[in-house]
Amino acid sequence: MRRPVFSFLLLAGTLCASAALAQSTPNAPANPCQADVARLCPNAQGHQDVRACMQQNADQLSAECKARIDARRAKFQAAREACQPDVAKFCSDVQPGGGRIAACLKQHAAEISDACRAQWPSHSGNKL
Repeated sequence: MRRPVFSFLLLAGTLCASAALAQSTPNAPANPCQADVARLCPNAQGHQDVRACMQQNADQLSAECKARIDARRAKFQAAREACQPDVAKFCSDVQPGGGRIAACLKQHAAEISDACRAQWPSHSGNKL
C-alpha cells in the first residue's frame, strides 16, 4: 500500500518551520502552534524531534493549534486529491517520502494540471 503523498509528518514539519519563521520574522502572522512547541517540546532539536514531540503530545495541543493543523490538513488533502492524477502520470516510479513527490511535481511544473496547480501549497514559495 502506498503512503499518502502529503502526510501528517509533512504537515507537522510545515507547522514547525512556520513557527521558526515566525520567531525570526518581524510582523509575521502569529502561529498558534509556536507556544505549544515551546511548552511541550522545549528540548527538541530540529524539525524531526519537534514533529515527534508534537505527535506524542497531540492530546495536549491547544485548541488553536489543533484548528490550524486541521485547516492545513484539509488544504493538503485537497492538494493530494487534485494532484493525484498528476502524481500517477508523472511520478509513479518515485518513492514517496522525503519530499520526492513534490520535487517530481516541480520538475513537471509546466505539464501539471490546472486543478493541481490551483491547490498546490504556496507557503514558503513552493508554488508550481
